[in-house]
Amino acid sequence: MDRSLPEISPRGLASLDIVLPALAEVRIALTGGRGTAKFHVPPPDPGLRRYHPGACQHSKPAAQAATYALLEVFGRVCKKCCIVLPGAPDALWRAAAFAARRREVLDRAEADREARTWLGYARNSARHEPGDDEQVEQWLRQARTDAALADDADTLASAWRRLTADHRAFLDAYAADCPEVEAYNGARDAVRRSAGSEQRRALDQVSEAVGKVSRTRERMYGPPPELDAGALVCGVWLAARSRGHSARRAAELVRDAAGAELSGARVVDVTRLPVPPRTTGSAHESPSAWADAELALWWPDAVGDMCARLEEDFEAESADATNRLLLVRDWPLTGTRDAPVAYLAASPVLGPVVPHGYREVGDYVSWSGGDTAGPSFSAVVAAPAHLVAKLEKEQAAQPSYQQPRFTAGAPVTGGPGDLEAAEELLRAAFPLLPGDGDGEPPVPAAAVRGQRAARHTARGQRLASEDEQLYRVADSLSGGHVCWVPDGPEELEPLEKLVSWLRWSTLRVDVLCGPTGAADRWASVFGTVESVTTAGLGFSPGGRHRTLHIPWHRIVALTGAPHFDRGHRTPDLWQPYEPADAPPPPPTGPRPTRIRSAGLRAVPAPDGAA
Repeated sequence: MDRSLPEISPRGLASLDIVLPALAEVRIALTGGRGTAKFHVPPPDPGLRRYHPGACQHSKPAAQAATYALLEVFGRVCKKCCIVLPGAPDALWRAAAFAARRREVLDRAEADREARTWLGYARNSARHEPGDDEQVEQWLRQARTDAALADDADTLASAWRRLTADHRAFLDAYAADCPEVEAYNGARDAVRRSAGSEQRRALDQVSEAVGKVSRTRERMYGPPPELDAGALVCGVWLAARSRGHSARRAAELVRDAAGAELSGARVVDVTRLPVPPRTTGSAHESPSAWADAELALWWPDAVGDMCARLEEDFEAESADATNRLLLVRDWPLTGTRDAPVAYLAASPVLGPVVPHGYREVGDYVSWSGGDTAGPSFSAVVAAPAHLVAKLEKEQAAQPSYQQPRFTAGAPVTGGPGDLEAAEELLRAAFPLLPGDGDGEPPVPAAAVRGQRAARHTARGQRLASEDEQLYRVADSLSGGHVCWVPDGPEELEPLEKLVSWLRWSTLRVDVLCGPTGAADRWASVFGTVESVTTAGLGFSPGGRHRTLHIPWHRIVALTGAPHFDRGHRTPDLWQPYEPADAPPPPPTGPRPTRIRSAGLRAVPAPDGAA
């Protein structure tokens, strides 16, 4: 499928409750469409119809085309054809499709009747991704360049603001139905301390006695479900106590859940039953009936003992009124492994979010609707101080080979210094923040000029306008053999041509970071070049994140990173930059005279000669 424009969801557009007359009048030339047949986009050059990437073999010449309202016939356009609109209509269409899709997703979330959990809260909160507001504003700003589309752009802007407010209200109502954070953490600690206890081992023996056969309905795909009585009892008890239920009510819920799995269960391994038996064999018809009866008497006691053990260790944490800054890597907390800390998603985020990595499909997607593939970030949140201390303690107990995920910061004071402290924490995760260098005079600092001279002296390469030389320069740059150092505006045009050659190559840009451009903040960022302007470079960290704008006066050099994504671990998006040694100064004073020999050899004079 090469559909250049996204489809506008009719259900989502109707739920937005807006009318866009100018968008409905956007027309496009199409061929075909007789009866129920598909429409096709005519190719720009009929002679190259079969080879044009935006047309298919069924398209007809433009002379046979007629104009249609795109909103009415979009669903009937061939999916192999590429739909291209002018700049302003294209931006308005994309903004409308984006808002309609988000409205439809929010409607489905509001209609969901599943149990409210902090993991579900984090997943619903992550649907509003970082940079969405800026992207919509950019589309609408471009649409307003056409006076005929200005009213529709204003209508969409109002609809997007209402949608953002509705999403915030939905999250607030969702959080009110989630478990209490203090009770949840106390119950989770009790469950964790029960691991390996005598009561937990007894439940494991119950599971082995019935062969771990679960009565849960099997999934259409995936392995059949297995019974883990210990995990079942602990999970139900944790959910009940964290939602404010009493100890008696929690035990009742646990007993009902265990009874749904174990009532009437058949024993498949009699060696797991406790000794001595509680009944005599003569009272039963067969040995198997005797074993089943022993199980029916055993499992309720084992479940009750486990609940009693959990209640002994349970103590709800006391809430702390003070907050602390906490740097969270791999944000948002939408994966299955993030369930224990997903409550952090309700904490306010200070400052921007910065790139962290990329989540592959196999890492997070689960059969129950887990996270999807996409970029991950690092964020700073204001979390309760007692929870931050708890996370620090748990992280310190982890093996040393695991990368730390949390970094605690200073207490939150409520003043302007909180944002500065949050940005300092963010620079520990990714040193280049949005806005670095913006508003400064476009003149490189002395440290940048010195590094440029050193890098250009070592492996610098100037750009020429000849296409053949550009191809060679692109090959050398992508391989990391040379580097390009910004010099003057005359090189911007060949660099813009060079972007098409380097589109799929991972590059490294060495840049001066920080809000003030101090000479002690250097970094090498890996990614792809997305755009070249007179103000700076559009660079996508890792090639999968939103484009960052880097001003020219902060850039030291641009070179290739051929070994970026090689290896078994996830590559880092940046690394500290080691400043290059300054080039030796040019010699001063008169140059030494070099006497070149004429190749003559002195012949000794004979004896007695004068």
